[in-house]
Amino acid sequence: MQFVLIDENEAHNEQLSACLHTLCEKSGFAFNIALATTNPDDVRAFAEKCTQPTVYFMAVQLDENQTTLSLSSAIQQNGQESYIVYLSAHTRYALDCLHAHAFDFLLKPWTQDQIYECLQAVMHAHARRCQAASLQVNMGSQTIILPLSDILYFTRDKMNTRMFLEDGSLLEWRESFDHLLPRLMPSCFCLCHRSFIVNLHKIRAVNWEADTLTLSDGTVVPISRRRLPALKSALRQMDGAM
Repeated sequence: MQFVLIDENEAHNEQLSACLHTLCEKSGFAFNIALATTNPDDVRAFAEKCTQPTVYFMAVQLDENQTTLSLSSAIQQNGQESYIVYLSAHTRYALDCLHAHAFDFLLKPWTQDQIYECLQAVMHAHARRCQAASLQVNMGSQTIILPLSDILYFTRDKMNTRMFLEDGSLLEWRESFDHLLPRLMPSCFCLCHRSFIVNLHKIRAVNWEADTLTLSDGTVVPISRRRLPALKSALRQMDGAM
């Protein structure tokens, strides 16, 4: 999960950044402070290009004439998975933040416990979204829509992708991993080897010495050394969301 921070005071951003580092490292959440700024234009530009799940911690009031409330529509219209958390010393903004579809509203001065509870809620919401998400596959004249939770893993053969489902069935179609990966939720699927993408929720065991993992149906999948850090990070983040 990545974070974007915006506050009228750089010191406030630094304080929140330090808090997030402490909490995420303690909880085992994989995280990244993608942006910390006092300028709403920076956030708008970031959101336009963002493709990863992101939590936006935004102070409501930046100065006497400017708030961040208008940023919510710019963030949400780009289609990426976003969670907007507003921070303010004034309760009068709570209703406005609700209308802006905020995920949470925290009163300043916030506490570490409040930030932790907010992060836990985000991770749980993210996990539920993963379970409810689906994948569309175009096969000739048909479009097949499958819940991500039904998928065990993918393999590839040149430009073809093979998808193995939990019910034992197999689908094969022409699509590269480079095109497929952006269509999968990164918190649900991981490229553990150049020829394998696995559903993280279907992993039952990992053998770190043999560089293999075992899925719920007993399939054993190799892990490449190059992909090992990404897999460990993904599993830590998933564990924190449970």
